[in-house]
Amino acid sequence: MGGAVGDALGAPFEFASWTEITRVVGEVGITSVQAPGHFTDDTQMTLFTCQALLHANLELEALGTCDPVVRLYDAYLAWLVTQGASFEQVRRQDGPSSPAGWLVGVPLLHRREAPGMTCVGALESGRCGTIASPINDSKGCGGVMRAAPAGILTIAAPPGSAPEEAYHLGCEVAAITHGHPEGIHAAGCLAAMIHVLLNGSEVSEAVEVCRPLTTPVLRSVLDHAVDVGSDGPPGPELLNEELGAGWVGEEALAIAVACAVRAPSFTTGVLASVNHSGDTDSTGSICGNVLGALLGIDAVPVPMIDAVDGMSVVEQVAADVTSWVTERPSAVEPNEVFGDLFNRYVAVVDRPASMGATEVDRLDR
Repeated sequence: MGGAVGDALGAPFEFASWTEITRVVGEVGITSVQAPGHFTDDTQMTLFTCQALLHANLELEALGTCDPVVRLYDAYLAWLVTQGASFEQVRRQDGPSSPAGWLVGVPLLHRREAPGMTCVGALESGRCGTIASPINDSKGCGGVMRAAPAGILTIAAPPGSAPEEAYHLGCEVAAITHGHPEGIHAAGCLAAMIHVLLNGSEVSEAVEVCRPLTTPVLRSVLDHAVDVGSDGPPGPELLNEELGAGWVGEEALAIAVACAVRAPSFTTGVLASVNHSGDTDSTGSICGNVLGALLGIDAVPVPMIDAVDGMSVVEQVAADVTSWVTERPSAVEPNEVFGDLFNRYVAVVDRPASMGATEVDRLDR
């Protein structure tokens, strides 16, 4: 939910410069979610990541085995259907004949809020990228912006218990559509950070957990981000001068970390992450996920939550994720949670005939 708030805060200004932002909302920049309060593909794909990982965990619980990459790929193909694709044309050869889960039937998720060209193109290719077999050389932030659930729903691992597994799963999340090491490993870092933040770590401690897991490039980027944010969330010019605009994976992660590492509140950190020139919805989404994991839902201002159109869908998925993490059923005696989640995330549902989607073009990220 924190990620959805950050996404909606930055969405109207994604392609705007800092000068243009201040021209529209005033010299202090963005302070609230602008109407109509839509979140973008960042939150859409995060929700479908939750669907995939709930499906994989349910499968493991029931059958003793699962393949999270297959479930992620199927879920992202379902997301592609919400963006206007024909599932019959894009589904994998031995895959299901219809997209699973309730999310594909939610009308507001069929809005086209500038879906990333790299994500769409990779999914339309008919090939699933992997860490070992990269699908392209893109390091756009479309991989990292959807990876937070990998830190919460790490397969068979409660939050905080297996940062290495969370890191690897985050990398797998991104590698399906993004092939450059920085595009892949930035997602691994975010997943590992979320994993340990939920267990009570501070942001700086979460970065330290990532350092031995990631690449030299990402270590350097994260260290610099912590330095930039050491005195509190940086201003727009400093963010862009030191960390970039956030269009690529490592920059988006760095901006989020710099804004979160010494943020005195959710509001202060997430507003800093969207007030700059660049990919404001993705940096806001990532920072919102980090601060949400760190501070909890009570720290997210109610007026911001209420201003996000479609937050009820996000809240339902968040509640389902929470119920799995806190009430994980026994394989010997499946409980009510197991059945409810199976019906929502594994069963096939009908797709509404008309979604009333809106089209917005996006840069290749």
